[in-house]
Amino acid sequence: MPTSLFAGYVGDDDFHDGSILAVDRHDDTVRVRVRGASGKVFVIQFAGVCAVRANQAEGMTLYALSEMRCQPPVRRFVFANWDGESKAYLEVDAADFSVSLE
Repeated sequence: MPTSLFAGYVGDDDFHDGSILAVDRHDDTVRVRVRGASGKVFVIQFAGVCAVRANQAEGMTLYALSEMRCQPPVRRFVFANWDGESKAYLEVDAADFSVSLE
C-alpha cells in the first residue's frame, strides 16, 4: 500500500470554501490572496520559493490548503480544488509561509 504524502492542513479554517483572488510571484516570494468563506481576505506569503505549479488558479474555489511531505528543507503547499472536475490547480514549493489579513 503506498504511503500518503499528506502532512496536514495549514492556514486558516476560513480557506475552506474560499476562493483564490490573485497569485503574484516576485523572485523567490509568492503571495496568494484568498477570500475566505466569511468574506475576509487573507494573504498567504511563501518565502524561499523554488517551484510554482499553476493552471487557472485565480477564481478557483478551495477545499483546503494542505502541506504535503517532500524533501526538506522545502515544504510543498497544495491549494486543493473543491471542484474535482476542474483543471485549475496551484502548488507552491517553499521554505516557509505566513498568513495575514489584508
